[in-house]
Parts: sequence; structure tokens; C-alpha cells
Amino acid sequence: MDALLIVAALAAQTAPAAGSPTPASSGAPVRTSGESNYLDLEAGAGYSSNPSLSLVNNGGSAFGRISVHGVHSRVSARSTTLISAYAEDVTYTNHRGSQQSINVYAHHDAAVTEHARLFGDVSATYQEGGQLYTRVLGLPVIPPVTPGGTILPPILVPPTADFLSITGREYSLSAHGGGTFALGPQDSMTLSSGIDHVIFRSGGARTGYTTIPVSLAYDHQLSARTTVGARVVAQDTEYEGPASFRMITPQLTARTVLAERITLDGAIGVSFARIDDGLTTRHSTGLSASADLCGQGETSSFCAHVAADQQAATTAGPARSLSAAVDYTQRLDANQTVQFSLGATHYSAPTSVITGRTFSSSTFYHAAGSYSRQFATRLFGGVNLAARKLTQNGPDPKTDLNGSLFIRYRFGDVQ
Repeated sequence: MDALLIVAALAAQTAPAAGSPTPASSGAPVRTSGESNYLDLEAGAGYSSNPSLSLVNNGGSAFGRISVHGVHSRVSARSTTLISAYAEDVTYTNHRGSQQSINVYAHHDAAVTEHARLFGDVSATYQEGGQLYTRVLGLPVIPPVTPGGTILPPILVPPTADFLSITGREYSLSAHGGGTFALGPQDSMTLSSGIDHVIFRSGGARTGYTTIPVSLAYDHQLSARTTVGARVVAQDTEYEGPASFRMITPQLTARTVLAERITLDGAIGVSFARIDDGLTTRHSTGLSASADLCGQGETSSFCAHVAADQQAATTAGPARSLSAAVDYTQRLDANQTVQFSLGATHYSAPTSVITGRTFSSSTFYHAAGSYSRQFATRLFGGVNLAARKLTQNGPDPKTDLNGSLFIRYRFGDVQ
């Protein structure tokens, strides 16, 4: 399931229902109204051991990088808005040319009445060779609109790259939205939907798909700390050409406040999928489960995620997937911050939608970390480190190890 769909589905699990009393023990960070706007200009230089994760042209190269990252965040008593726009150019030595990456993300969440909450996300991404997975795009730490509600991850991770798309150019556009409506003091219902569109290009190869998910969820608040419920997610994915697959997933859900400012969300169920490759149609049934552990402190924030999907959309075709990821940010003191993002996704039993090509099981690992130090009011410097690895049946691309030094200047609000 796409990462943005996961965000939309988690929004169904708001812990108290809209309009219900706010429990003092919910553990939510205090919401402070305000607005922040800033623009970071960054320049860096470093070395990458296999910039394109290629099997053949896999030599290392020094590089120079320039990037710009603009962020707008606004928090009020009833709403949250977050907008992030990032663009970079990486130019390599050894006649390897350059690679560009762009990511635009917007999130809005608002309690429009005492009994209704609306939310939405929009994302647009372009990347070459999965380069966004070598970056740490930190976001402001923003508490959820409702106490115990969904916490925004502290680091923005590209939502769509898979074992094929990281080897070429990928364009993606996603939009999701929905609402949570109170049915009573302890009961609520959430409806969400959206669209994901992805295009992959590499040499003469081109593929793409469009996914439309719909989710309907019911939640019942058992106590100030625990909510249980059920949801049904239906998903239709159409590939360029005749291939398609449809899936329906009923699940049981739960969320609990484990400790002050730490929440655990979980879902488990069964997916029923129908896969049509243009020649034959087959059906599959399997486990669909996910768990998210998130927390916010005064100077830190983290989110950990694991998931199993019977059929996940990839640019090569539908495939089973197992994934895990952790994002963490920590402000060491007034001048120093560390951040890291790491994850792994295993794909198996893929159905190829690319004529003349077959795919077997593969695993994509990625890790990125950043240390930043403030030298003056608007001047920062630090180190970026990253590693990416793709394993598959047959020869594997050489692991990409990436390291660079950077200097950053901030316009606007200094946090």
C-alpha cells in the first residue's frame, strides 16, 4: 500500500471521537498556535560509490550538490497545515552527468465542527536513480489536531520508489483526502479516498500505473487510551496496457496510548486480490497487516512502521511486499540536530507488466542520516551519510555508499 494511503488510513484511527471529551491522560503534546516560514539554500560536496545503483556503469564518483527546501507550517487550535517543497541538482565527475530530484508535499487537517474533522494530502515527486532516498528532509514537529490523533512523521520519505523505479526516472503524483465524523460520544466513522499516478522511464522502457483507493472505517473508544474498530479498503490499479489488479481488504484496527506522547496503531486482516495481466486472470488471498509506533517529545520525534501487503503496486507490476522503516530526529542542544531515516522492503511473486521481462524476489534497503550544527543565526553546516542496497536473484548492483559535507543558509524564520 502506498505510503500516502497509509497516512490516510491511519487518520481513520483517531483516538477520541470528534466531539468527545478530551482525556487528560491522552499524552498529546501541547498545541501552540503559530506560523513558520523558511527557505533553506544548501550546497555540498561528497562521494558516491554507485550513484545510479547500476549493474554495468557502477563506478564511483565525486559530486557537487545544490538544493533548495522551502517549508510553511501553520498550527491553530483547530487545524494544521504543512507544505514542503524541495529541489536539488547533483553533478558528478567522471563524465557521469547530473541527476535532479523534486518533491512537493502538502498536508491539511482541520476540525471543522465539534463532530467532524477533514484531512488531505497532496504529493508530487520526480527523482532519478532513487536519489531522494539519500536525503533527510526534516519537517517541523507538529502535534495532531485531536489529542491522541495521527502524528505526522518527522522526516519526509519519498512514497513510491520500488526495486525497479530506483534504477531509472520516476514521476509520481498522489492526492488523498477524507473525513472523520462522530456517531456518538465514543463512536466515529472515517471515509477516505484518493489517487496515485506513477510513471517510470529507463532507456527505452516505460511503464506506469494509476491506483484509486477507498477506505471506510468505524472506531469505538473503549477508554481514554484505547480505541478499536474495523475498516474495509478497496483498491483498483490500472497499468499502462491491459494489466490491472483489484483488491479488497477487510481489517480489524486498534490504537492505544502506550505512554505519554507515544501511540501505537495496528491493523490486521485479509486481502482478496484479482490480477489480470492481459492474458490470464488469477486470484490470490493473503495477510494484510500494519503497525505504527510514533512519539513526540520536547526535542525529539520518531515513527516506526511495519507492514505486510498481499499485493502492492510497483512499476514492474503487482507484488507481495514486506516493509519496515524508522524515522527519528533529535535536537541535541540549541545548536545541534541529528536525524536519520532507514527502511527495507522485500518484494516477492511479482506479476510483470513489462513485455519481455520477468522479475523475481528482491529487497531494497536504504538508510540516510544527517548531523547539522548552527554556526550563526542563519548559517548551518554538517554531514550527510547514506547507503542503498538492492538484492535480487542473479547479480546485484554494487551497494551505493554516499557521504558529503554541506553548508546551509536559511531565509525566513529560524527555529
